[in-house]
Amino acid sequence: MSISRDEEISETVQSLCRIVKAIEDYSQQVSSEFGVTGPQLWALKTILEQGALPLGQLSKKMYLHPSTVTGVVDRLESKGYAVRGRDITDRRIVTVSLTAAGRELAKRAPNPVQGKMIYGLRKLKRDELHVIHESVRKLMEIVEAQDVEVTFFFDKE
Repeated sequence: MSISRDEEISETVQSLCRIVKAIEDYSQQVSSEFGVTGPQLWALKTILEQGALPLGQLSKKMYLHPSTVTGVVDRLESKGYAVRGRDITDRRIVTVSLTAAGRELAKRAPNPVQGKMIYGLRKLKRDELHVIHESVRKLMEIVEAQDVEVTFFFDKE
């Protein structure tokens, strides 16, 4: 037995609300417990896993615009968790590495929810990902959010 159109709409809206709430709750928990936002934690974990990275590479690994990552790195630097340096072979390239405090925090903190979402999306078959992509794109159009500027989930700092 299939559900009605109204029930399907209701379940879809409720599912979206649950996703947003779960991300918000998780981000607040990480922020209060570890003193960093979700994107900051994500950057720490990415650098821990990959080693020192140029800013451009870090932004690609995080699926974020370089200007967003620059702001995240600025805040990590001010907290003493990351440092910028020049690449040894090409001084024009700015790399980001973790301080000892940044490595320690990245090791003991949980995985960021944004990373979980991306890792999960990467595991999908191409056609499954395409369905989600098109559905989310259409939903964005429905709520007229195409021109809304964003950094990343709950990055208020």
